[in-house]
Amino acid sequence: NRFYILVGSNIEPGVNVKKGLDLIKESREINLEAESSPYISKPVGMDGDDFFNQALRCTTDLSFKETLSFLKAIEATCGRERDPNNKFTPRTLDLDIIDWNGFHGILEGYVLPDPDIEKHDYARLPYNQIKKGR
Repeated sequence: NRFYILVGSNIEPGVNVKKGLDLIKESREINLEAESSPYISKPVGMDGDDFFNQALRCTTDLSFKETLSFLKAIEATCGRERDPNNKFTPRTLDLDIIDWNGFHGILEGYVLPDPDIEKHDYARLPYNQIKKGR
């Protein structure tokens, strides 16, 4: 499976993004093929510090659901706390699958490719950078 991750952080991104990327690189579950340049953006839908965003192109033998679980475990290791009542909160690390094998539709409750790719530069610019560099 080839897939793309959008990385986001606005709480100590220098520490948390590095830790998350190190955990991905050290894993046997995910092969990191390419990283986009960093992209700094204002938060969307909330107040807070600017976001660090980056896109990753990866491969894995895991299923979509297994990959989601693996990425959520990395987020938790990096101190991510989710508020079930408010998705627009500052975060230590966000690892969102934004493209899965070029699939178009709903997979495990996720719309793919992620609509944010078309709506927001913070997703579109880093994604297009590594998608075209394929």
